[in-house]
Amino acid sequence: MGIIGLRGATIFDSTGREPRRGDLWLRDDLIAEPPGGPADEVLDLDGHTVLPGFIDAHAHVGLLSLYGQASWSAAEQAGYVFRNLRESLDQGFTTLRDLGGIDGGVTQAIKAGLVEGPRMHPSGQILSQIGGHGDMRPTSSDEPANPDFGCGGLVRNHALCTGPDQVRAAVRQQFRRGAKQIKMFVTGGVLSEGDPLESPQFTVEEIRAAHDEARSHGSYVTAHAHTVTGLMRALEAGVRSFEHVSVIDDETASALKRSGAIVVPTLAVVESLTADPAAWGVPGHLLDDLDNLHTQQRRSLAMLDDLGVPLGSGADLIGIEQRTRARQIYLMAAEIGLAGAIESATRVNAELLRIADKVGTIEPGKVADLVVYEGDAAEDPEVIGTRPPKYVLQSGRIVRSP
Repeated sequence: MGIIGLRGATIFDSTGREPRRGDLWLRDDLIAEPPGGPADEVLDLDGHTVLPGFIDAHAHVGLLSLYGQASWSAAEQAGYVFRNLRESLDQGFTTLRDLGGIDGGVTQAIKAGLVEGPRMHPSGQILSQIGGHGDMRPTSSDEPANPDFGCGGLVRNHALCTGPDQVRAAVRQQFRRGAKQIKMFVTGGVLSEGDPLESPQFTVEEIRAAHDEARSHGSYVTAHAHTVTGLMRALEAGVRSFEHVSVIDDETASALKRSGAIVVPTLAVVESLTADPAAWGVPGHLLDDLDNLHTQQRRSLAMLDDLGVPLGSGADLIGIEQRTRARQIYLMAAEIGLAGAIESATRVNAELLRIADKVGTIEPGKVADLVVYEGDAAEDPEVIGTRPPKYVLQSGRIVRSP
């Protein structure tokens, strides 16, 4: 690829420095020091902003429908999954942590150049207790496992397990299939019947079994935790990565701060569901729950931010058209400021995914994952929230251009 020069842009590097006007130099797949000679290619970016490539720490590119996905052919599902991946890259997301469904075959296809998409951190099947948030069986069913959707190497449904031994076996299966981390439900959810948000799921012993097994694989568990009791169980079990954290009190927020945990708020999915609930088949009696959840999420986020708990960023989008991933940054900006929202989706997410030595900031020696917007994306959240990037670079290669 040689040397590429990006001239005259405003650079927001996510290191905590103020945005600055300057030039960037890329040598092959890395951000480089200024070269001694001419560049092979120069982009004139006067009036543009360069940001680190975005990371979505809570993606579901294989969760295509809340209902009925099991009846879709594997070919249809593959087509939608690959489109979601390509569109994520077009939106500036050069890395995704997929928290449910996708397994290692997708990662292999991207690495082989067969599919264009972000670098992936798949979780495989989400661990769910029987009767919990991930138990998709009809209440009348006596089947021992969830109805399957997708196919091996592409998408798999939630893994139901009971007791530490089954949990440990489920964790091992996910790593065998290429997972980079483990996701488990430790509280109820919004769009499932019979498991209210305040319902804790899995015991401390079961969560600890998952945590210990993940550590044995050099990895970690992240916990879907909307409410206090399940979250505190996960903290007691050693978990330090949390999704949602929607309804908490001062004591829980302080416990998260003391533990050194990272929290990933998920605002974009609630906006998406409430904007068109009928399209998602959201029952009418759950609409009030969604509105209340949105209010509680913002309150909890403010508490965590005030305490200095590290906040990542996750859109939690579902469906066959996941084209609003950057709305998460826009919505976070309204709560913690634009600089904080961008850093959440870059530097903090890179630290959470344990890849901060490679990506997440714009510094010499880091991988050249970059997003370029026309306009002042470091000052005006509308630029990120309403417009696509002009350029996206992944590992120094221009993957989106005008």
